[in-house]
Amino acid sequence: MLYKFFSLTLLVGAFIFSLIGADAVVAQSGEVDLIDDPDGKYSLNVPRSLKTTDGWHAIESTDGLGRKQIEIVYKVREEGLLKIRRLDVEKGAKLEDIIKRDESQTLTFLPGYTKGASEEFNVQGGKIPAMLATYDFTQGGRPKMGRNYYLLVNETTVYILRYTGNRGTMGALRSQTDIITRSFKVK
Repeated sequence: MLYKFFSLTLLVGAFIFSLIGADAVVAQSGEVDLIDDPDGKYSLNVPRSLKTTDGWHAIESTDGLGRKQIEIVYKVREEGLLKIRRLDVEKGAKLEDIIKRDESQTLTFLPGYTKGASEEFNVQGGKIPAMLATYDFTQGGRPKMGRNYYLLVNETTVYILRYTGNRGTMGALRSQTDIITRSFKVK
């Protein structure tokens, strides 16, 4: 009986390690890549991977108005995608109200949207008030997960770090999305 328990424990441990993969080991090693906003407004660190296509990497593009934007991708867009948006808010606005407004204006329109939990989040040792809101949705019939971090960087500016991707991948990347968000710095 004891032998079966240890065998099962070892098997479960090997399975979990295979799900997390080498990227989590790299993330814990402290090796990171600095990513700067093309407009010079912010920077953040992403865990370095042995190969660019195996971990987080930045893709710079230009939108229809000619503005440069950056997307941070985990492997491929379907696995994990980080988009960073800046919002101008009224002085004295509360993060809870900003999240409710963002939900009603953008998130509820996602197919199969299901609201998840919200929690306070610590950025730069508590210097930046922040909150995390999670949600599920579908895209092309596939289950997806979203994790939005709302950072109140000053009285009138909020940055939203929107992580989306396959439900299984995003669930396993929680520690990495937390680390990336905590490294966010406004210039």
